[in-house]
Amino acid sequence: MHHRLVGMKKQLIYTALLAAAPLLLSSCFDEEKTEAPAAEAPAPEEQPQEPAAPTCPTDEEISAGLADQLPASDVAERGDFTCEPPQTAEDGSVSLTVHQTYTVRENLYTRESAPEAFNELRKGINDAVNAATKPESVYLLQVGGTTDMLTDADRAPKPLPEDLQAKANELKDLAEGSVWTQARPAGETIEVLVHTTARYEEGAWKFEGTTVEDAALQPLNDFKAESAVTSEGAFILNDETMQSRKAEIAEKIEALNAAAEPYINSREDAARNRLTQEQAAAEEAAHKAAEEQAAAEAVRQQWVDACTKAIASGKNFSGEWTRDNRFGELTLHIEQAKSFDGSIQFIGTLYDTKLPEASLDIAGRCDLAPGEGGAHVDVTIYDGRYDPDQPTAEVYDARDGLLSLVLTQDGKLTGIMSCGAWAETPEKAFRISLSPKAEAAKDSGKNRRRR
Repeated sequence: MHHRLVGMKKQLIYTALLAAAPLLLSSCFDEEKTEAPAAEAPAPEEQPQEPAAPTCPTDEEISAGLADQLPASDVAERGDFTCEPPQTAEDGSVSLTVHQTYTVRENLYTRESAPEAFNELRKGINDAVNAATKPESVYLLQVGGTTDMLTDADRAPKPLPEDLQAKANELKDLAEGSVWTQARPAGETIEVLVHTTARYEEGAWKFEGTTVEDAALQPLNDFKAESAVTSEGAFILNDETMQSRKAEIAEKIEALNAAAEPYINSREDAARNRLTQEQAAAEEAAHKAAEEQAAAEAVRQQWVDACTKAIASGKNFSGEWTRDNRFGELTLHIEQAKSFDGSIQFIGTLYDTKLPEASLDIAGRCDLAPGEGGAHVDVTIYDGRYDPDQPTAEVYDARDGLLSLVLTQDGKLTGIMSCGAWAETPEKAFRISLSPKAEAAKDSGKNRRRR
């Protein structure tokens, strides 16, 4: 439908703003003009009649009657209106269709995502950022490191330094921040269609059943006026600002790449320094380990030599046994000793120091690996001659007599003499404490009695 109807015989143009030409807005129609009749004789005088009711409201009456029913807008100003030819019903009411115009006060903008061209341009920082955030492992392997020196922390990506991160964030905002594009230009005209029925009652026109078709006006509420956009410092996209933003992005990319280059180089240098330090530390650790191993071997060999010297053919250990309040003397004689890897095995005799002619055969083993307190020495007691009146006869009579001793650092043998059957009654064991004696070996074969 056109804004104005032209060429119709009964054309009506109503305008609310033509106050300077009130004669053009006085009625809905211009009455058809007819030729004046020929002069006639004066009619007889008639009685005055009441003026006839108007057949259509004037523009001023339509404007005043619909003012409160027309939609308001924050971004568009109400302007002129035109009226289609009215339709008069039998009851005298008039159906009107009004075309009300609104004019956009200033440019209107809508928010949109930034053009993809900005992000494409921003990819110019990818090489520098990727190199700057590579895991430490990449640089270590690059300068000659090996996988065995890598830790989980080395494999994790490195964060950008604060200054580079700030530059990257600025570029992200420039490339991905929203932009404002013009949606409607200032001065654009929007038309609202109003349907109403006018009825003349009690000397005035009343408007009823008014409906408004403002679908063309409502979308304007979703836009923002240019003054509001610019006051917020928002970015308005047009050909000029597009090129300006691209230039700004390119400039900041160049700045980030320039700042990243020395940092990337420093990471490679740092990796090389770390590799050198770790290699030096590894060599030092290996040397230290060799020294410690050599020292430990020297200590072990010293201990082995001490054990070999103590548990040797012809050696005697004399001391005492105790149990409860009983005690006595005891000598352990090594007849023959033989060294093996990690141990010394020996045979000999065990006898009461005061009664050397009564003795028992023994076999023993000394573990050369030092344990708690010294080297462990196990001795098995076999048959022989002994004093049956001594408490030790309980062990000598048994077939599972044994000594569990420790060769201490000072060359002594300490521990217990017991029987395998006494495992559940350890209190029956004899406490043994023997010291090395420079005595000649006795003939352990004489005066021996078989059990």
